[in-house]
Amino acid sequence: MKEKLAYEEYPISEEEMGKHYKAWMNVLAQHVVYLFKLGKEMGGDKFIDRVKADYSRQGELSAAYWMKKSGTKSEDFNDCSNIPKIQDMIDTLYANFWDGYIENTPQAFEKEVTTCPVAKPWCQEPDICDAILGSFESGLMKGLNPKFRPKGFSRLLVKGDSSCRFRVELED
Repeated sequence: MKEKLAYEEYPISEEEMGKHYKAWMNVLAQHVVYLFKLGKEMGGDKFIDRVKADYSRQGELSAAYWMKKSGTKSEDFNDCSNIPKIQDMIDTLYANFWDGYIENTPQAFEKEVTTCPVAKPWCQEPDICDAILGSFESGLMKGLNPKFRPKGFSRLLVKGDSSCRFRVELED
């Protein structure tokens, strides 16, 4: 196991550290909202298009990383049935919780998450989820299989919905 660096040795419990991390997450989410608003003000649609393109590209490039981390291979993604092996890992990492899937078949994958640690601050700028996370997820799906067709979010917590739903279908 990798050794902890001196600056990672905190004089508080893990439980207390969790409270600090939650507060830090909220501050960072607020900064992202501010920067997103500033970018829209200064660059308009050109800024939004660039954010979407860059996050999509990052998602696509990250497919190899997530496959390695999840112990999967490209042939595991000939259809949609193994998407949860990566998507669940990502959602767990991001502290998003769910109660199963709307659909998990070879032809389609749709998941509904009911929590999000950044939803409250991001509600100030609801387009941020689609621009950043939706684009990243779409790129990731393309990186896993070019025949995956992300349909995007049909629900978003930041827009007042009770959950977030993201759907992917396999091209016929």
